[in-house]
Amino acid sequence: MSQIELAAGVPGKFSEPKWNAARRRFQVHCLIGEPYGEPSKLHASGETKPKARANLKLRIAEWKPRAESLGAYSSDVTVEELCQVWLHRYERDPTKRPQNAKHYRREIYPATKGHGDKDKITISGSVLGKMKALETRPFHVRIHLEQMNGTSYKQSRQKSILRNAFQLLVDDGLRDDNPVTSVAGNKGTRTKGTNKSARGGTTSHPYFSDEPRPFTTSEMNSYWEAERDYFPRPNASRWFEQRYMDFTLLAYELAARPSEALAVRLDEDVDYDRCEVTVAGTIIDSELRVHQVKSVVDRYSLMDDEIVYPRGWPDHADEDVVCIAYRQPFTKTAKSMRTIKVGPECMAMLRRRRIGASPGHRLVIPSRTGKVVRSEQMSLTWSKIVKGTGLQWSTPRTLRSTRATRVAEKYGLPAARLILGHEVDSPITARHYVPDERQVVDLADAR
Repeated sequence: MSQIELAAGVPGKFSEPKWNAARRRFQVHCLIGEPYGEPSKLHASGETKPKARANLKLRIAEWKPRAESLGAYSSDVTVEELCQVWLHRYERDPTKRPQNAKHYRREIYPATKGHGDKDKITISGSVLGKMKALETRPFHVRIHLEQMNGTSYKQSRQKSILRNAFQLLVDDGLRDDNPVTSVAGNKGTRTKGTNKSARGGTTSHPYFSDEPRPFTTSEMNSYWEAERDYFPRPNASRWFEQRYMDFTLLAYELAARPSEALAVRLDEDVDYDRCEVTVAGTIIDSELRVHQVKSVVDRYSLMDDEIVYPRGWPDHADEDVVCIAYRQPFTKTAKSMRTIKVGPECMAMLRRRRIGASPGHRLVIPSRTGKVVRSEQMSLTWSKIVKGTGLQWSTPRTLRSTRATRVAEKYGLPAARLILGHEVDSPITARHYVPDERQVVDLADAR
């Protein structure tokens, strides 16, 4: 019997916030009464004591009885089952971007079709996945994550899944601690070994893997020459070839992600008098459950030309996973929503495509039917163009890095951040897009 008698939903006295040096945050907790059984313990944290208390009050406001929460899983749930419950809730959360569930799903479930790596480490089927969640300790999680020590992005993703899944147990009062929070951060590289692309080349710097690798001026000219030599192709449609060349021109001019360039609309995003183009959306190519597809169409008010469905998708069950592509009416971040003044060659292309557009076609780079185009289609053509050349390591994203580098060389790194859509003083620009400028060490007079 608990020493504190609390009515259902009534919180007890807050603990004194304590500073956690490892997390660099204040932590606070309190008991809250349950309709049946012992009170549950709610935890929260914050950068300051007032914020920690405020976050705990929010947790209290969102509290649900243990009996209600346990309807999704039993007290002897395994880690695998717990992660599946968390993913199910994530996929139905309207505040989350639906395309992210695709990546989480691939880390939980093993590959079942296509050319999936048989040695891929997923939560489902792993030793950790078969353990009872209530008996899992931090060192169990650490051992599981250390198997992916060479791929920090995969390690981070699985760690995020496990942290959120175990938090369900903490929220429901089945555990007083989250075993993932005390596991040290990953120290692996971004890719395992040499980062191989679909074309067999490395997308990183050949000698310094952590440095960005844009085209040099001569390499950029070599690519444009290779593109001109590749087209026209025998028995190929001139329409598709011109669409690809217009895509690369637009992507380079805007320093855009491939999916951003494909989302530009003829009238809404292009100011033909000012020679300006607004990057205001992105094409999402993902795997969603049918109920998520319906939610996306309703939430974003997607028109028929802004989404490509698989055949017969309405006949699928709500939990079936289908492949779709759609135009998301906003970019990756708020800062990525930007307006860029473009050059004469790009404007001439935009005017030509506007004049030649079929009635009802709104995208600058549409499919034959006027719908959105997957960036993967452009990547396949790119790989064919650079095959057998010294540029085989590159991808369409190299255009973005190259454009930003040319801007930085003339106007400085802050200007490169503007055209890329990065935050002020963002380290991402120099880390992944623009190489450091090599300075001349002039110390000859030091004797």
